[in-house]
Amino acid sequence: MSDISKLPFKEQKMMKLKIEDEIPVYLEGETRRSALDFVAYMRANKMQPSWQSTNSWKANYKGQNICVIRLSKGSWCVVPRISRWNKLVNSYNLFENEIAEEGLTGIVHANVNICRSCANCGPGWEMTFLGKTFGNVCHNVPVRYIDPGAAEIGCIKKVLDLMKHRIAENN
Repeated sequence: MSDISKLPFKEQKMMKLKIEDEIPVYLEGETRRSALDFVAYMRANKMQPSWQSTNSWKANYKGQNICVIRLSKGSWCVVPRISRWNKLVNSYNLFENEIAEEGLTGIVHANVNICRSCANCGPGWEMTFLGKTFGNVCHNVPVRYIDPGAAEIGCIKKVLDLMKHRIAENN
């Protein structure tokens, strides 16, 4: 396996890279196993990751983009895309009761993404997540899970399952 990210964008796009093939290039050990297990969970639950851009895969469920996974050398990141459902309301709050009942509120709060002006879009916005207000939150990626451990992966799976259920109800 080689570092495909060095290829031009158009070549990568034509290759339709599978994330399972790229994870071993970027991740090692327990991090690799966790990422591969997470992708297997997604496929088993009809959330098919497909290549989106360099080192980035989007996962859809019934035509709705529900998650993005990004790889970098030694690290991976999961970004649930629920904020796109309603730009006026932080969509994590749609599932506030379920997240609280599972004891996952603290995990979401710990993964709120503070604006770093990465796309010259700063400053961030003030947003409330599950009863707690945060300042300077990235409005493109308000919550992201970097190198998620078992607890974070459990939280992500719960959120994705809630999203799937909501999508199924609305279709």
